[in-house]
Amino acid sequence: MEPVIINLDIRKIRLTDFMKALGQEHPVAADGNLRIYKAPYDPKGEPTMVINTETNLWRDTKSGAYGGIYDLAYELTGSCNMRELNMYIAGEMSKEPRKQEVDKPKRKMRL
Repeated sequence: MEPVIINLDIRKIRLTDFMKALGQEHPVAADGNLRIYKAPYDPKGEPTMVINTETNLWRDTKSGAYGGIYDLAYELTGSCNMRELNMYIAGEMSKEPRKQEVDKPKRKMRL
């Protein structure tokens, strides 16, 4: 098996996109820049995870856990190893279909 190189800046991933990759296409509720999701790390899957789309941070209203994408990956995996967290996040994001950028036709010069 050949190694796969992923060109992905994990710190720039939107948490809402990460949640889509985890299988939650839409939030349970929304209020302004806050999105409420079912907590993917909670066995009951209760809607206690709130993502602030402006700051790209999350907080759990029940447990008090909070942070960025690495903190969320830690809650999901239990790993503190950055390499493992990077691989987990990249693996989940690779499941999310990317928007293909369509090349714009080049301008042609008229004579």
